[in-house]
Amino acid sequence: GMMTFSSPKITLSTYALGEMLLCFKEGSKALKDRDDMLKSLQKALERKAWEARERLQKKTKTSNAIASRKVGVDAILTKNALRHKEAASLTDKAFEGDAEDLLREATELVSIIQKYSATLKEGEGNDEAGALSDMLSDMGMTSALSKDQFRGKNESEYYEVLARQLADFVRPRLKAAGGVMTVTDVYCLYNRARGTNLLSPEDLLTALQILTKNLPELGVGQRDFPSGVKVVQSLDFSDERMATKLQDLSLAQGNLTALEASRLLKISVLLANEQLLSAERMGYLCRDTTLETTKFYPNRFNTDWARN
Repeated sequence: GMMTFSSPKITLSTYALGEMLLCFKEGSKALKDRDDMLKSLQKALERKAWEARERLQKKTKTSNAIASRKVGVDAILTKNALRHKEAASLTDKAFEGDAEDLLREATELVSIIQKYSATLKEGEGNDEAGALSDMLSDMGMTSALSKDQFRGKNESEYYEVLARQLADFVRPRLKAAGGVMTVTDVYCLYNRARGTNLLSPEDLLTALQILTKNLPELGVGQRDFPSGVKVVQSLDFSDERMATKLQDLSLAQGNLTALEASRLLKISVLLANEQLLSAERMGYLCRDTTLETTKFYPNRFNTDWARN
């Protein structure tokens, strides 16, 4: 859904990214630019290009069903005829209707995005410019921070800026994930948001170290479990609260496996297993390991409820 305001802004409500705000710099063309952007977005939504793949899959399935009823040389000839028919149909559709309009509008949309990307440097420090920068970066439409921008300068400055950007990016995702994410997941999500300007694993780890040691006020840090699994977590994440939660779940169910904890907590099996082991080390749980699986039970020798 989309909403417009009296001032030159557009709010996009998306399923995957939540709410995003497009801010248009004040000026004589701001309202026109906002309306042009809104028109382009509405037309893109009306076309529903994402449904084309589904239609193609259905058509291929139908063609295969027809060809499967034939045998021998007849089957080969039928399959070739269907393939040529589909190719001809796609060619005809490519040169009819509003193909030219589609190309023109796509070019205009990219042009508008690039224009506002170019103005971000002018608005550094401005809240609206920062919001636009974050939104475009999430969509992979802007040039993310690059080492080239710090060529000839102190390399530590690059890593500090990167660490701050990483904290801003990962904070809302940590909240949605319960406070903890694996470094691998963070690396994949962050690089996906950066588009083609990919970050190396070494740079990510360096930025996380700076976040943990030098920038605790940002509320994000790296943690290494005894098993070697590296995670990024909110600094207000409490192992004790998680252990208590796992204890309550094991009481309700009788016992817990990593798979069950993963489903109940909506986290990966790897993280669920690490949290169960952490709760065991803290004395909230104990485990029973067999050839089949490992089950975690409430520790009846070290819990308040066992003494009541």
